[in-house]
Amino acid sequence: MSGEGITQLIFFIGAIVIAVGVIGVVTSNVQSITASYAINSKTLADQLKTDITIINDPAAIPYVSGNYNFFVKNTGKNTLDNSSVNMFIDGSYVNVTNKMTIMDGGNIWYPTYVLRLNYSTALTSGDHTVRVVAGNGVFDTLPFRT
Repeated sequence: MSGEGITQLIFFIGAIVIAVGVIGVVTSNVQSITASYAINSKTLADQLKTDITIINDPAAIPYVSGNYNFFVKNTGKNTLDNSSVNMFIDGSYVNVTNKMTIMDGGNIWYPTYVLRLNYSTALTSGDHTVRVVAGNGVFDTLPFRT
């Protein structure tokens, strides 16, 4: 074999090695993008099937035993985890972990069930806003007056 043939063989083998390396990197990136797309599409599908609605009358928020009572209905198609519900009054986070009750009984917030959230801090007279956020980020906001 001549020197020229050996040189061409070395270049050919080098090109093959580089091509295999590029294919490995591209395949890894495509798999990563595919996995990310699958996760994001599942999250979006969950959000599209989830809906909550604060069903209080904004002019008459019930105030019972030192608590404001907010009623939130699961108007979506998904069963929701009530332990991941968050509430904000006038933009401030309110800890409602031990202050919620499913009005239809049980511990699972099924579609059409109503969740009662209690807020025990006195509010000044005037306009306020409550926002309730489900675990997957779906929310409803209600402006109200005390």
